[in-house]
Amino acid sequence: MATVKEMKTVTASSNLHPLDQLTSDEIIQVAQITRQAKPDMNIIFNTITLREPAKDKMLSYLGWETTGPRVTHIEREALVVALERPSMKVFEGIVSLDAQDLKSWTFVPDVQPILTMDDMFEVEELVLKDERVQAECRELGITDMSQVFNDPWAIARHVNYPGRNRRLMQALMYMRTCEEDNQYAHPLDFVPIVDIGLMKVIGIERIKPRDSKFTRPTIPLEKHNFLPEFIGEENMRKDVKPIIIQQPQGVSFKIKGQEIDWQKWNMRISMNYREGLVIHNVSYQDGAEKRPLFYRISLSEMVVPYADPHTPHYRKHAFDVGEYGLGLCTNSLTLGCDCLGSIYYFDATFNDHKGQPYTVPNAICLHEEDHGILFKHTDYRNNRAHSVRGRRLVISQIVTVANYDYGLYYYFYQDGTFEYEVKATGELNTHVLAEDETPGGHGVMVAPQINAQYHQHFFTMRIDPMIDGQKNTVGQVDCHRVPYPTGHPMNAFGNGFYSETTMFRDTHQAQAIPSYETSRVWKIFNENRIHPYSKTPVAWKVTSMHQAPLMAQDDSVVGQRAGFAKKTVWVTPYDEKQVFAGGFYCNQSDGSDGVEAWVKEKKSVSDTDIVLWFTFGITHLPRVEDFPVMPVEYCGFKMQPCNFFIANPAMDIPATNKKINQSVNANAESKEGGCCSTKL
Repeated sequence: MATVKEMKTVTASSNLHPLDQLTSDEIIQVAQITRQAKPDMNIIFNTITLREPAKDKMLSYLGWETTGPRVTHIEREALVVALERPSMKVFEGIVSLDAQDLKSWTFVPDVQPILTMDDMFEVEELVLKDERVQAECRELGITDMSQVFNDPWAIARHVNYPGRNRRLMQALMYMRTCEEDNQYAHPLDFVPIVDIGLMKVIGIERIKPRDSKFTRPTIPLEKHNFLPEFIGEENMRKDVKPIIIQQPQGVSFKIKGQEIDWQKWNMRISMNYREGLVIHNVSYQDGAEKRPLFYRISLSEMVVPYADPHTPHYRKHAFDVGEYGLGLCTNSLTLGCDCLGSIYYFDATFNDHKGQPYTVPNAICLHEEDHGILFKHTDYRNNRAHSVRGRRLVISQIVTVANYDYGLYYYFYQDGTFEYEVKATGELNTHVLAEDETPGGHGVMVAPQINAQYHQHFFTMRIDPMIDGQKNTVGQVDCHRVPYPTGHPMNAFGNGFYSETTMFRDTHQAQAIPSYETSRVWKIFNENRIHPYSKTPVAWKVTSMHQAPLMAQDDSVVGQRAGFAKKTVWVTPYDEKQVFAGGFYCNQSDGSDGVEAWVKEKKSVSDTDIVLWFTFGITHLPRVEDFPVMPVEYCGFKMQPCNFFIANPAMDIPATNKKINQSVNANAESKEGGCCSTKL
């Protein structure tokens, strides 16, 4: 039997759900409608995407809101973000696909929209043709510009070009000694600054050596490659035996368009240019009751700030969601490589600057995985063992943003647990040092003259809960020692501790950081439904083993722009305009639009429609072992039912055995046991 099985790929359907992404035909229609309405404008289509319907209408459409007449039709609308050439002014348009009409067209001053793949390719080509760039390369001994490459980055905020009236990028420069060579092994020492509106290199910054006798470093030419053609077949391990993932009776999930049914879970997925994969309308079947859990979950924003405080490195803090778009950076996944087993793929469709659609095939991977023991108990009196193996549903995408690659995984478990995991891999961002130069305490030498700078990765999830309804409250749970010394009548043996729950009632109170001292966790409560056993409001617990403080100063450039990374938890009242933790126009932002700004005004978040912004991340001090390609680094968070169900909801999962899973004993001399025994 084959190792993997490819199933039907989902494409556009004539029966579109209101949350389905725009089809290719719809993108073409939106561009045509916009051009016809604005014939005198030279339009660059930065973004054409679904304008998600208003939440109150969708709740009625989905059947969760029953106080009024059921909404049976939702107008299908598209959001257009456009740039006008040559002014590069930004406009927002709303197009009704039902009415085939441009409903609104608004000039938006002092903003810069997301950077697209078209922008990247244009800047890459422009930089290589620039005479000053070529002169810099000649001075470094490079005469063949086909060896030179660059990663166009967002500018963050440049001291010489303040504000957002100019659309800027910076280019991090590298070279290759041959085709497919690893360019990050050969970093160059200068950074061109590009005005995209003018399509011109407007400045070049050299990165001057520190604590060095040299005025300019040489280019390290030693090769550091990881592709198999460089490693050589003769050097590959010969003792790796195949592992085959099979589901001979098919998968356990059911697909209807973008809707997924699995075990007792039901949800809908979508893909957009910015957040990438989004999970909608999550519910769990609890006996006869279908219980709503989450209206919408997505990775709202992320930031990767670097540690070197010198120019131009202070500008290196990539907002991979808000500046580049996870959807636009998504990979086309390969069967048998990125996902194993029986795979169901979903495509994604986006637009280019001309308003033409393009499709990323196999952008989303859906499959099941064995996840080890779900629960087990052995009765030592009679040696009866009952062991149940669990599995999880995996919905994933993989994105490449310049040097880094991120695997983004939504996991749903049979016991009601939800988990989000990031697998960070790819290549380190490298910086060249002079022969006698040191990283200065802000990085590590991963190879001669190659500095990998310290940095952090922060990911902020936007969690729109509806735990048994739309009115929820977030609370903080802390554990404390009993405040009496050992020997006291209230703590005779000194072992006492208790938990304390603080309900967040307003946006000022609802800001939190981790606490090791109190084993702090957070819960999303529905205070209107009390559990019959615990006598507490039903809840879902939110935890993460991957939390780190933002090391940059609060008033630094990145501190101002990425206020969301300063706290682990923020809670805001629902506002349909507040979707992105770093603001809608994140590119070249100043931080005035984002979660930190939204909570300055005290607003109620108690027993109402709320949004939880949850940040997790890691501090990455690179290792030599991370070069030339980085083994996966994991981080994420988890949500679990907490006094929500009447008992363990996974008790009805049948035990497996060797006959079902076809396990074999690798040691033929061993005696086989029956740990999965059942009396049924």
